[in-house]
Amino acid sequence: MSISIEKLPFGKLPDGRTADLFRMTNESGAVAEVTNWGGRLVRILVPNKDGVLTSVIKGYDTLESFLTDTCYLGATCGRFANRIAKGKFLADGEEFTLACNNGPNALHGGPDGFHIQIWDAKIERESLVLSHLSKDGHEGYPGNLKVEVEFSWSETNELSMEVTATTDKATPINITNHAYFNLNGEGDILGHQLRINAAKYIPIHADAIPTGEIRFVKGTPFDFQEAKAIGKDIEAGGDQLAAGAGYDHCFVLNKEEFDDLVMAADAFAPESGIGLRVYTTMPGVQFYSGNYLGSEVPGLNGQMYEVRQAFCLEPEFFPDSPNQSGFPRAILLPEETFRHTMIFQFY
Repeated sequence: MSISIEKLPFGKLPDGRTADLFRMTNESGAVAEVTNWGGRLVRILVPNKDGVLTSVIKGYDTLESFLTDTCYLGATCGRFANRIAKGKFLADGEEFTLACNNGPNALHGGPDGFHIQIWDAKIERESLVLSHLSKDGHEGYPGNLKVEVEFSWSETNELSMEVTATTDKATPINITNHAYFNLNGEGDILGHQLRINAAKYIPIHADAIPTGEIRFVKGTPFDFQEAKAIGKDIEAGGDQLAAGAGYDHCFVLNKEEFDDLVMAADAFAPESGIGLRVYTTMPGVQFYSGNYLGSEVPGLNGQMYEVRQAFCLEPEFFPDSPNQSGFPRAILLPEETFRHTMIFQFY
């Protein structure tokens, strides 16, 4: 196995700090690019059914363009990805208040979250390792949180992310990647076939905060237990699709043990012949059908990004877990190490 990793300049922030781009290429020529600004996936090129390399995620060619992004394109999100209601939670009996950036709620770690930080970067053998220290009190979170994400690209077009984190105070944690996929490279994603390995999902209020229930998907537009087109039921109506303006819900994965590595979802684009399987050790996967996707400047290949031109499959804890007693615990303690494996396998 031979993966080459090339370090390239990516741009300069307004404060003068610079970001780098790391291009991982396998022997077949397939490419995965990551920048240490926000731990973001910038570009993934894999062959379609005719052997033509196809760009299958949304991103930008330059850091300057990425600075206009409001959709978290390709970002490593944290300290707590997804939402925390009212930006408040209890840890060790103390109430903490977070920076809110989604109406009254905290989203993806707040306005100054992991997604816009310059991460330390090093190349180790055939992997890229990004690390970041989130300091005690940053965005309201308690504890000094040390985070490391190891990105690996394989000869079989698998992009894996191994996340580890430790803290010196009890703190909420939920670290994921917010890649936007379009397996055709362009157009909308409504014809993509999608299967989600989940018999249950988490309903939400109008502000996207979970109601606290866990519902069965059977007999609802949220039933992706057998593959179906993303667009098949997206306009079926009902309070849940209205709340998300389409799909923007966490699915409860079928798994026996909490930290089992399971396939969360399998997506396939008949037009290009490209498929994607997502694996995770987390209990849920957020499926978002790109209902608010947009861009202020052209993205990759000069495309202006529009609603439902990409979808997200974000492996994670359930939204608002710190405030939901019936959800898995999403509080990291000082004596623990947080570990999360994510794999995006293209075929």
